[in-house]
Amino acid sequence: MRVALVETDTVWEDPAANRARLRQLLPAADVAVLPEFAFTGFTLAPRPDPDAEPFLADLARERGQALVAGYIGEGPRNVAVAVDAAGAVLARYAKLHPFTYADEHRHYRSGDDVPVFELGGVRAAMLICYDLRFPEVFRDAALRGAELFFVIANWPTQRVEHWRTLLRARAIENQAFVVGVNRVGTDPRFRYVSSSLVAGPQGDVVHEGPGVVDVDPEVVREWRREFPALNDVRTDRYPFLG
Repeated sequence: MRVALVETDTVWEDPAANRARLRQLLPAADVAVLPEFAFTGFTLAPRPDPDAEPFLADLARERGQALVAGYIGEGPRNVAVAVDAAGAVLARYAKLHPFTYADEHRHYRSGDDVPVFELGGVRAAMLICYDLRFPEVFRDAALRGAELFFVIANWPTQRVEHWRTLLRARAIENQAFVVGVNRVGTDPRFRYVSSSLVAGPQGDVVHEGPGVVDVDPEVVREWRREFPALNDVRTDRYPFLG
């Protein structure tokens, strides 16, 4: 699977401008991954965006590629959606862990679960930004078959080393590919630097920055067969897993 990491300098609270810009940014790939809040930036004045999914569906059909992107959903909720190359919604995820440090929990409702879905023959799951600090949600999805995690973010510069380290840690723990896509630029409160990366199932950094990378699910499957650590997870001690 060819995966495009699309870093955007998101125009603050301007969906129309961001949609126009995104049409010019997508490289050829099987799936293009956009950041969290791809149409607005990390706003605490949320306005649900009913046009987000129709736009992504149309764009996917035009481009002939699947898309993963974040937007403001009803609730309001901080949402990630995956659409296939025909524009059909494969999965929709609402962020489980609003970022209380920046008051996100005062403006957005949290989600309930992490869907695991198939994309191009790969079992995948989506998480959003602050979720990265909570390994149990990744482990739960891995035990339900996830081989590839998309983590979309507005992760600020001052904690960017946490981001890089945690992406690799989640990959190692779950013997999975982790694709982390962050925005760049600034908003009224934070600055963001290029820090997107792909971590392989042994924690190796496969790719850094924007661009296109091959993600082969057989690498995950072979490593899980050779070193079957997930078989030793004590679900009897952690009944909320799996």
